[in-house]
Amino acid sequence: MTEQYGNVTVMGIEFTNTTLEGFVDSTIRPCLEQDGKCFIVTANPEIVIAARDHPDFMETVQSADHVLPDGIGIINAAKMMGTPLQERVSGIDVMREMLAHAEEKGYSAYFLGAKEEANRKAVERAKRRFPKLQIAGRHHGYADLDDEAFVEDIAATKPDIIFVALGMMKQEQWIRRHMDRFDSGVFMGVGGSFDVLSGEAKRAPDIWIRFQLEWLYRLLKQPKRIFRVLKVAQFMMLHVPVINRIMRIFGYTKTKARGKG
Repeated sequence: MTEQYGNVTVMGIEFTNTTLEGFVDSTIRPCLEQDGKCFIVTANPEIVIAARDHPDFMETVQSADHVLPDGIGIINAAKMMGTPLQERVSGIDVMREMLAHAEEKGYSAYFLGAKEEANRKAVERAKRRFPKLQIAGRHHGYADLDDEAFVEDIAATKPDIIFVALGMMKQEQWIRRHMDRFDSGVFMGVGGSFDVLSGEAKRAPDIWIRFQLEWLYRLLKQPKRIFRVLKVAQFMMLHVPVINRIMRIFGYTKTKARGKG
């Protein structure tokens, strides 16, 4: 993983310390121009917890060329550690910037994953928003994704950008297993971004994001996400340096605690 950004480590994962604009300009554009290959992970607290609990997934995340901080929990944890990240860089924002750049420069994109309807609508909306965008191909995520012929068919389209929406862990592991079958390309797991792009799911309004309440907006819209919120809480509790700093902010130390007895 490149060191040019001055990476910030959170629970064993090196996050690329960059901005959305800076990342697109210094990483995405050069990679595409030079027919390079790049594996991007957009990690929120859930991914950090999953990596902690699954060593094989930790290896996958650590094998990425860049891990972007997609979650306010990551930003807050880094800040409390005294090694702040510049900003949250969300997967959906990176995806949109990549699509805009692909349209401008004539690059092609492949959309893999999600349900058939969400996948189809995501491509249709992408084409409406970026009329000159080249679509290398698309396929829903309900197939034998590791079938050699299936992977070869995707590689044969020679996509410049490969968006993989198979859900956390599965999408990153698919990329790691199969990106060597491609001559070049920018690979990124995008989670539920196809649903957002297709209109199946709505992103929180800017005011909610500005006040770090995007998680609450999503929870109100989708109560089943309570388990994801609990994962974020688990992340915060497991991040010992963060807890220690919170305790110091409130003037609570082990010495003070003993003195209360």
